[in-house]
Amino acid sequence: MRQEYQTVPMFPVRCFSFKAPRVLVTDTLAKAQKMQYKNFNAEYGVGTCPDICDNPDYHDLMKWFQQCVDTLHVDNGWNCDRLVVNKSWINRSDAGSGHHHAPHRHPMSFLSAIFYLTEGPPTIFVDPIAQREWAQFHLDGGPITDATQFVNPIPGGLYIFPSYLIHSSDPNFSSKNRFTISFNTFPSGNVNGGGWGQSMVNIKVEQAWADLGPLDLKSYTKKD
Repeated sequence: MRQEYQTVPMFPVRCFSFKAPRVLVTDTLAKAQKMQYKNFNAEYGVGTCPDICDNPDYHDLMKWFQQCVDTLHVDNGWNCDRLVVNKSWINRSDAGSGHHHAPHRHPMSFLSAIFYLTEGPPTIFVDPIAQREWAQFHLDGGPITDATQFVNPIPGGLYIFPSYLIHSSDPNFSSKNRFTISFNTFPSGNVNGGGWGQSMVNIKVEQAWADLGPLDLKSYTKKD
């Protein structure tokens, strides 16, 4: 089922924002608050609940994530059988802790995403070609303010971006825990079809929502 979204110009990297149904946000947050978290990045403190892709409690959320990616797939004409949401995890930054994500990117992924379950400190994205700013005439002390963009969490907001885009989050000194869910994607099936009907590679990527069946292009076509 097609989902509504907005194209967000940035740097001018194209990112995309979706809005989840309220009931899905409420239900997912209640589940996320009960999960067990481990500090894989001790220096920065953010707790992580590893891969939830195949957790049946999150099936409806994963299905919606996949529908959002499918919508982008069809609109952008990406040359693969499906761009699969193949990795997903929950992040928790405790209230007043200063926990945050250090600048990082998501290797071995085509698109990545952040799904906001709560309000809290913003996500900070860095211009992938920030060096161009150093050659410009500045009166503000430096290009750093021009080379970053802030995305403020709105519960239910899904922000999808190219996986190479470096991002981080501000320390959480607010009075509430900050919950987000991230995911990565990878092309599956026949990828980049070449001459004589041959694809460049065929990749099998496991997914937890086989009930979706193959990507039905007709069901995602734009409506007038």
